Amino acid sequence: MEQSMLTIEAFAHYMRGAITLFFVFWCFKLYMHKRRNRMMKLLFYSTLFIAFGHIKDAVFIFSEWKNSMLLNDVVRSIDLFFIPLICSFFLEASRPGLVTRGKLLLALGVQAVFSAIFAFYPDEIVIFATMAYDFIISIITIVYVLIFSMHYQKYISSNYSYRENIDVKWVVVSCMVFFSSLFFYTFAFEQTTWLSEAMYNVFSLVLWTFLFLYAHRHRVIRMIKPTERRTVGVKEEINQNEEEEDNCEITEVQSPSRRDEIFAERLKLLMEENKVYLNPKVSLGDVSLAIGSNKTYLSDYFNNTLHTTFYDYINTYRIAEACRIIDAMPEEGRKSMEKVAKMSGFNSLSTFNRYFVKVKGVSPK
Repeated sequence: MEQSMLTIEAFAHYMRGAITLFFVFWCFKLYMHKRRNRMMKLLFYSTLFIAFGHIKDAVFIFSEWKNSMLLNDVVRSIDLFFIPLICSFFLEASRPGLVTRGKLLLALGVQAVFSAIFAFYPDEIVIFATMAYDFIISIITIVYVLIFSMHYQKYISSNYSYRENIDVKWVVVSCMVFFSSLFFYTFAFEQTTWLSEAMYNVFSLVLWTFLFLYAHRHRVIRMIKPTERRTVGVKEEINQNEEEEDNCEITEVQSPSRRDEIFAERLKLLMEENKVYLNPKVSLGDVSLAIGSNKTYLSDYFNNTLHTTFYDYINTYRIAEACRIIDAMPEEGRKSMEKVAKMSGFNSLSTFNRYFVKVKGVSPK
């Protein structure tokens, strides 16, 4: 039994060292990408704080400090600064542009007030109040991430014909899992054991690997309000490539019925002759510029006149193209469905299969 406990303790120490090196590694990696956007900058600062937190906990290796309740409370009050940071990251990831420097400083300032109070009045009640504050902002973050992600998903489905690296489902999943695990660990392991600490570190390693990889390849899209007269193009940095639309041919001077006629004519030409849907990254902005309009009018045309989304409209043409490709193939020499998907403008086989069933009622095979 004693040997087993020593093995578990050794494993816990090993995982502690491994996860510390893990966060230090990602600090260096994220430092090179923190200028990409605000989301990556917030993730970098959050990771830097976690790495510092793990290194800081080395003070407990000294026997005279190991069982000090006061030191434990001081360390905990410092660790809790991480909550406003990670909340800011999740909010910014689900709603680009939401988190400003002022808002972040305000959240950290409130946290600093609790730490200052604890410095003059080192009582457990102050730590409890601090944790209550962090619990509240965590719950608020979860709620807003869910709301913002639903708006975001609706926006990209209406404005973009692909979702690769712009979908925010990973933000929702990682946010929910992270805070759930944090709440569970806080309440279930108030008296931690070597085994509980080791298992939590293993779980954290998996969770943060998932979060880092998805955040690293995520491309931020700023949601443009209908009142804004700009369009965002799909370039390497989507959110930084805005173009004015004031000189578009189709304007509000024309009657809605006349605009609808022009849209129908020009979209037909663009789809049937130019076949822009074959570009897997074609966007609503690209199409609106090509037909001499703006995103607001064109989106309104799709939603209120055709009663569809831009995404569904484009993929209907792609499915028709896929059917032509399949029909033109000899029975014995047909290409794989993955090649058919790429040839018809889809950037993933799963999306192709889903839309094929949706449009045709049967699988492509």
